[in-house]
This record gives sequence, structure tokens and C-alpha cells, in this order.
Amino acid sequence: MTNNGDVTTLTWKQRFLIDASSYDPTDKDAPILFYAGNEGNIMNFYDNTGFMWENIAPATKGLVIFGEHRYFGESWPFGTPEESFKTENLKYLTTE
Repeated sequence: MTNNGDVTTLTWKQRFLIDASSYDPTDKDAPILFYAGNEGNIMNFYDNTGFMWENIAPATKGLVIFGEHRYFGESWPFGTPEESFKTENLKYLTTE
């Protein structure tokens, strides 16, 4: 983490899944479908939902990107759950 006066820049390793099995890059109308992760491990949602990659992606020839919500699964902004859930670090667990 670096601090530039009033601006703080944070980076972390965020887990994500990409499904290109239906994607047609030659189709200029093929969308990129982004699924914003839920509050949990991304694999639990992947294993129990499939609407985006089983229905929408084939119908639109779209590329699916499924991002894991920060602070959940393996996407810990401060490296571990213990560090990430310290009171001073929870200020980043927002929709902003």
C-alpha cells in the first residue's frame, strides 16, 4: 500500500474466472459479460450457478469474466483474513 497525500493506492491479488468457451472474437457484437462476485468463495458460486455461462454467453457469443468479491474467498486485500478484517482495514470493504 502506498499513500500519496490524500490519495491511497491499494492493490491486491483478486481471483477471477474467465470462460471463453462461447466467445466469438470475430463477432463485433459479442459482449464481455462481467459477473461481480458475491460475498463468499468464488468457486462455491461457480459450482452452484451457471446462468451466465450456460445461457447468456452461448446466446450472445459472449466472454464471461467472474470476479471474486474482495475480502472473500482468496481475494484478501491485506494478504490474510486476519489482516484484512482488522478494524483499520475494513474501511475498504465498501461499494465505492
